Amino acid sequence: MTESFHLAERTGEQPLVNKILLVIESPPHENSRAAEGFRMATAMIAMDLLPQVLFVDNGVYWLVKNQTPKAAGLAAFKERLKTISDLIGVHVLSDSLAKRKLSQDDLDGNYHSKNLSLHEASQLFEQHEAVMAF
Repeated sequence: MTESFHLAERTGEQPLVNKILLVIESPPHENSRAAEGFRMATAMIAMDLLPQVLFVDNGVYWLVKNQTPKAAGLAAFKERLKTISDLIGVHVLSDSLAKRKLSQDDLDGNYHSKNLSLHEASQLFEQHEAVMAF
């Protein structure tokens, strides 16, 4: 697959992978995996490659209201996440919210996250050529 990307660069053709789904499954304040996913999304947007972002499992905690990221050293994530949500939108798995006893009311409305059922999330996966989990 790497060779395909290099070939596309040399010939001026479009990359083989245009539809990328970024899945955020890591919780905030535990490690920087999800923050790297936000950086990846930002970089893709800058290259006019608009990924979709889906929050699942403990990743849904990124969207919860009234977090204090500065205390955890993640102050910039709120701005980056807000920008991502404004430019490309974000999705959240309803099942993951329910398992954590969270609802849409618990989420920060500034992110305008769209709840997806398991069926809708599976369709989202099918629509993409590549999936990256953080």
